Amino acid sequence: MKSFDRKIREVRNKRLLLAIIVLIIAFIIFVLGIVEIVPKNIDYEEFNKNEKISNYAKSKIYYLIGPVLEVKDQKDKSNILGYYIASGEEGLFIIRLNENNIEIPILGKDIEKDATDTLEGIEVYGSVELSSYSLRDTLYERLNNLLNDNIVNDESFDKVFGGYYLDTVPDVKNNGIKLFILSGFFAIIGILYILINKHIRSNVNECLKELKEKGELEKVIEEFDNSKLIEYRSLQVYLSPSYIFSYGLGVDVISFNDIQEVTVSKNDINNRDKNKYIVITTKDNRQYYIAPIRRKKQKVIFNELLTKIKTIIE
Repeated sequence: MKSFDRKIREVRNKRLLLAIIVLIIAFIIFVLGIVEIVPKNIDYEEFNKNEKISNYAKSKIYYLIGPVLEVKDQKDKSNILGYYIASGEEGLFIIRLNENNIEIPILGKDIEKDATDTLEGIEVYGSVELSSYSLRDTLYERLNNLLNDNIVNDESFDKVFGGYYLDTVPDVKNNGIKLFILSGFFAIIGILYILINKHIRSNVNECLKELKEKGELEKVIEEFDNSKLIEYRSLQVYLSPSYIFSYGLGVDVISFNDIQEVTVSKNDINNRDKNKYIVITTKDNRQYYIAPIRRKKQKVIFNELLTKIKTIIE
């Protein structure tokens, strides 16, 4: 059995639970964002050019050969990134470095071949990256041009340089910033839902206040609780013998005796709300927009409700 008080509580809480859930999600994402930007202690494993043991690795390098390939930093065009052949404890492998900040001696530029045995080596740190097909194809071409031969292919490249390279200038992923933006998006939605709920509560309180001032509140409650209501759930409307109960974004209780005219709203190009409504004008010239059509399949039930209301007031 339907209860007026229960229905009022239900309408008052509309969007509130959803707002709380959305704000909780926003808070969780915000916390994840904080966790993401907090500096972390990174464990660097020894670099292995044939296997990815960890996302981050270190390696002692004696000298560099190259650059084999140069590219511009996508985030800072003034920085040139170079792909070099590194000679270190791991043997020969590919490394990517910022050419504006290279401390490792380059063969033929900073040091000659006969002096490489005297080098102590410099330990470098970076992320372990799989050599992509596009990168490998470019490196094959550059290396074959340097050697004046077509001896570099998949098999020989993997055998000498391995399948992974050490990237000392990895792309910084602003996951923390992205999470903060996402958190803000959810927070805005949650706040909007709270504002909608506030508007709904204000509407409900105003409706109850008016009914009480007219001395009709007890009668309305009794009819809602004890009468056989006709329910139009998809249109958020109840009909009792004496009243129309609309419970969309708030509550409107309209007495059939007070209705002066019943029409249907026309689509207005300048109006963002494209829904079609039943417009009820009362004898005190107040207008109520009820039973919005949001889907085409509601049209039949909309017309049924419209006919029922017109029949009752005639």
